[in-house]
Amino acid sequence: MSSSIVANDGHLIRNGETSADAGSRRDALDIREIWASVYRSRTWVIAIFGTCLLAAIAYGLLATRLYTGNAMVEVREEAEKVLGTEADREGSATKVDSDRFLKTQLDIIRSRTVANSVAETLRLYRNDKFLEIMDVSDEIKPSKILSPAEVKRELVIKTLSDNLAVDYSGDTRIAVISFTSPDARLSSQIANAYADAFINNNLARKFDSSTYALDFLRDQLAEAQARLEKSEQEALAYARRTRIVDASNAASGDRQSAAPQSLTTAQLVQLNQAYSEAIAKRIQAEQKWQSVARAPILSIEEVNTNLAIQRILEERALAESKYREELTTRQEDHPAVQQARARIGELDRQINVVGSGIRRSINNEYQVALSQERRLADRLDSLKTNTLSEQNQSIELSILRREADTNRQQYDALLRRFNSLNAEAGVQSNNLSIIDRAQVPIKPSWPSWPLSIALSLIAGALFSAAFIIGREQLFDIIRSTDDVEARLRLAVLGAVPMTDNIVTAANDAKTPISEAFSSIRTNLTLASDHGVPKSMMLTSTRASEGKSSTAYSLARSLARLGKKVLIIDIDLRRPNAHNFFDLPNGKGVSNVLAGQIDAATAVVQTDVPSVSLMTAGDIPPNPTELIMGAQLPAMIERLTGLYDTVIVDSAPVLGIADAIILSRQVEATIFVIETGETSVKAAQNALQRLAAGGAHVVGAVLTKYDPGMLGYGGAYGYRYEYGSAAESRK
Repeated sequence: MSSSIVANDGHLIRNGETSADAGSRRDALDIREIWASVYRSRTWVIAIFGTCLLAAIAYGLLATRLYTGNAMVEVREEAEKVLGTEADREGSATKVDSDRFLKTQLDIIRSRTVANSVAETLRLYRNDKFLEIMDVSDEIKPSKILSPAEVKRELVIKTLSDNLAVDYSGDTRIAVISFTSPDARLSSQIANAYADAFINNNLARKFDSSTYALDFLRDQLAEAQARLEKSEQEALAYARRTRIVDASNAASGDRQSAAPQSLTTAQLVQLNQAYSEAIAKRIQAEQKWQSVARAPILSIEEVNTNLAIQRILEERALAESKYREELTTRQEDHPAVQQARARIGELDRQINVVGSGIRRSINNEYQVALSQERRLADRLDSLKTNTLSEQNQSIELSILRREADTNRQQYDALLRRFNSLNAEAGVQSNNLSIIDRAQVPIKPSWPSWPLSIALSLIAGALFSAAFIIGREQLFDIIRSTDDVEARLRLAVLGAVPMTDNIVTAANDAKTPISEAFSSIRTNLTLASDHGVPKSMMLTSTRASEGKSSTAYSLARSLARLGKKVLIIDIDLRRPNAHNFFDLPNGKGVSNVLAGQIDAATAVVQTDVPSVSLMTAGDIPPNPTELIMGAQLPAMIERLTGLYDTVIVDSAPVLGIADAIILSRQVEATIFVIETGETSVKAAQNALQRLAAGGAHVVGAVLTKYDPGMLGYGGAYGYRYEYGSAAESRK
């Protein structure tokens, strides 16, 4: 059966709702869920933050005071001009290149070389005072590889590096060199020593670079001069040996000219053009000859346009006319007829003779064109051979000349750079300058109270988040209607607020409890096509979740509408329904199922109008076997016919099979969940068992629901407060 149920928060919930639908509503409440989780763990969160703050305060009071000296150095970008091409690269340098240059300078400051210079300048290797001030003197330990003096040197350099900080803002070219120690004066001395050592190291590197450049260029000049002399001599010797005279270059002075450079080349160009024309003529003559070679004489265009042929054809036409005229008056053997026929044959012979001559002349033209093409091809092949040989020699000569030109350019560039560096050898430009020298700090840089407090708050937040997440995962319980919909995929019929005495609250129609069960009653009208189910069972995951109180309050709510309601207590292990009516647990369900009494006899009228009760009766030794008998279906069917609604108060699901058996005998099953106590996994297992047993679970009822205690504030309780206020105004 498919039904729609309106939940207590006003949403329409349908049986079979997908997890995506439920998840979409849960996502909309993530912030509220987070706040609720924090609120539930507020005591622990306050304790964690307090512990972190106390730890920060204790550290601030007990930690050693540290002082930081800061020296500022300007770093201007300047490339080494060893080959004279770096100036172009400087002009086109990108911001990435500039940042890389500055970061390189910072790494130089942090280098071992600069640290060693600082230690030598301040004589830190010669006494133990520095290590004692830095509180690392006890770290000097003997080594099998290093001597005690070398171990001390390594410890001094390590201490300098560990307490040094170098940085730049990124928007300027100012590098800030900082050194931190327990002695304020020592911090400023070492920071200034680092700045001086960095500048001296930079000057030394520039001097070494210039000296190296001069030596390098001097060696390169000697090699370039030798290569230039050798390449010029080889080019001249090759030109004499091959007797190549480049007249075009002598005339134009352009080695890259496209004009022919020799007579052979010029002849080849002209002959190639003539050969192309000869091929075209031969193709034309060949096509013409192929078209007339086998064609009839008179179908050839040249024959038809020939004047002699045209004259003979005219004479033949006259002879043909005369021949036909003679035949009209004479016989075939008449001399005149024979003479006319002989004249026609003579004229045909003449046409064949002249036409054959014209055909031979076309063939002669083709043969002449073919012969001319072949002669030109032979001559062209000969010139190609000569030209290729000459080109190979010219190419070799060009290679030798280019090599000589390249060597000359390299030699000139090296000579200019050598003269420039030689002139500037005594001048050392420096791209570093000290902007501010480190002063003796007055106030300690550590511990920093704002930073310590901030770190303690961050640590408190992280530890609190870890604690809350771990607690929520470990205690995965149902706390709200959203948990029921999203985690159990079950419609929510209503949420019953927490109360000290549910009987008293249910008796008053204006209390939040009564309003809650009015909402549940309204939702149950949508559970079937005929309104409130005729028979329904209340069960839960475990005991003491509020099944009996829910049955009692729901019965009272239905009775207010004039419905005749019967509560059957079939929890044959721990019966409790009779306590809500202040009635004894007399003869009841177990006695009816055992055949001792009739069902009508076991029904007791309560003090609530229209509400009757059948108690559990005597507790049997085998409740499950008693419920599985044939008497139970007959009893429920009979009582359902006598009352508008039958409410069955059953045992919990887990560990007991009673509720699963009973769920088959009723029209609907209501799952009762105690808020903040029932785990999601246990509820899921209980619902799976009910589903396997064929139960029709129409929804869930949350009992003992207190949004404020769960961290949700009044978001879930607005309906009952609004209802009470409305009633108070009436």
